[in-house]
Parts: sequence; structure tokens; C-alpha cells
Amino acid sequence: MNEPTIYQNVIDTLRERLGFDFMALAMEDAPSGFSVRWRVASGNLNNRYRRIVLRSGRGIAGTVFKTGKPLLVPHVDPGRHVPIVLDYPIVNTEGLTSIAAVPLYDSGRVKGVLLGGYRGGRAEMTETHCLEMAAASASVPGFDGKELVSR
Repeated sequence: MNEPTIYQNVIDTLRERLGFDFMALAMEDAPSGFSVRWRVASGNLNNRYRRIVLRSGRGIAGTVFKTGKPLLVPHVDPGRHVPIVLDYPIVNTEGLTSIAAVPLYDSGRVKGVLLGGYRGGRAEMTETHCLEMAAASASVPGFDGKELVSR
């Protein structure tokens, strides 16, 4: 089985187990770490997420990549949170109303970002969701997850 298929199977399983409407995995575009791209998604409405390329510190994945800390947006209201909708293209592309993203570590270095989200105001993200995602990150091949759980 090739790497994208393995990641896809893991993301599909995690999304179902954690109950999210959408889940995606972002990784470095190149070893330099200057850009981050969403690699696989589950529960996606379309494939536009694949065209989103973020620089370190930009967007959800870029911010989590740069800071090494989880990002939690419990409720996104497009009318009130225009900067979030514009700065986080995945939110707009997938129609997400609540998101959580956690860094994925390998040997003490952020190597990926795991994002979970809800649509249509179905539920709001909480810190508990971040902790569940952090614990589940150990099941993603190539990431150990130990650093995040202990932070």
C-alpha cells in the first residue's frame, strides 16, 4: 500500500471514531518547511483543499506548524469572523463552522497537522476534542504524538 492510501485509511478511521464531519492531514510540501499543503481529507465536499498551499505561519496548518500548539475555533460565524474565513481557506472551502487542529510530531519536530471540523453548527469544538485528536495522532504512521500529549 502506498503512503497516501495509508494516510487516507487512517484519516477516514479517525474521522469516524471521533465523530467529525471533516478531517484532514497537512504536511510539509518540501523538506525546507517553507510551505504546508493539505495531503488527504475525509468527509470533504470537494477536492479544492488540495490546491491550498500555505506558508509557515499562514492559515490553520501554517500557524499550527509554526507554533507547535493546537488551534481551537469553537464557533465560526462568517458574518462576524471575516478574518478567519479569509485567513483560513479550508474553513471557507469546506463550509466548516467549528475547527480544531493539532500538530503532529516526529522526534520532537512538527511534521504535520491534523484538523477536525464540524459543519452547519452541528457541534462546537472544545479542548476535549483537541486532547482526543492529540491522543489519536499516535495512530498516524510516521508521527509519534508523544510531545503534544505531554504539553
